Amino acid sequence: MIAIPVSSEKKEGQISEETGAQSGEEDGESGGQNLTESLSAESENDYEERQEKRLEEILRLVEGVGNVEVMITLEAGSELVVEKDQPATSQTVEETDSSGGSRVTQEESWSESTVYREGEDGSRDPYVIKELEPRVQGVIVIAEGGGNAAVKQDILEAVQALFPVEAHKIKIMKMEGAK
Repeated sequence: MIAIPVSSEKKEGQISEETGAQSGEEDGESGGQNLTESLSAESENDYEERQEKRLEEILRLVEGVGNVEVMITLEAGSELVVEKDQPATSQTVEETDSSGGSRVTQEESWSESTVYREGEDGSRDPYVIKELEPRVQGVIVIAEGGGNAAVKQDILEAVQALFPVEAHKIKIMKMEGAK
């Protein structure tokens, strides 16, 4: 995974609003790094919460489910895929000696380098071609209708249709106080 800092330019003593950390601290830790980690964790939480709310909204519409609460856990954070330049060369050499023997030598080489985009201020940022969302690791659904086998099956199938999660990583339970 390639992590791209949001902004590495900070003035000495400037305080980050996201983390409250001060850059230029004497312990050698970078305030910019804390900001990047904070924003990454924040966007993961936002993604998780959005998915939970969307799943709750759709499950409430299913007959028999009733009131529902959902918790989703993620395997890892999102991943940025950057453009790579991969030039390759290939060369084949055929040699024949005076006694009639021949030899073929084949040589291939390639290299890989990250493609950068330059900003107006001269900064260079890797060119991101796509962002992969975090993978869902597990889902817990607590529903008023969670005690009914048919409703449980509907919930299970809905979760599996929306997320690539195996059935044993989905837990459906009856909500406390539900009739």
